[in-house]
Amino acid sequence: MSSGAMLTKEDEVDVEVLPSDQASINEFGRLNARLHEARGETESYNKRLERLDDACTELMMGEGDTVWVLLGDAFIQCSEDDATAICEAQVEKLQGVVDELDKETKGINDRQGELKKELYGRFGTSINLEEA
Repeated sequence: MSSGAMLTKEDEVDVEVLPSDQASINEFGRLNARLHEARGETESYNKRLERLDDACTELMMGEGDTVWVLLGDAFIQCSEDDATAICEAQVEKLQGVVDELDKETKGINDRQGELKKELYGRFGTSINLEEA
């Protein structure tokens, strides 16, 4: 059945929605909202990682000059080697955040799979848990 299609009377399942069913539906909804947030955060961090990677590459192609690096709200002047070290440390930190978000996303997908199995088993096509 396509997403958003109306159910026919024959397709409807007359099953009482128990409090535990409602809790599972609510959990699925909360997980779905967090999944979208995590995907957005991952995309944002990946863009930052790409920019940092470009900056590291530019630093490596330098001629040993001193460079200005933004730390917090201030610029500091340092050697290219020090700037490269700062850049690489920031890349490592952001990659750790992305890895954690990927791990969280996988956990959410796994839990949603369990909930889908449970809820579709109970309600059949009377419930739609697919992305619109």
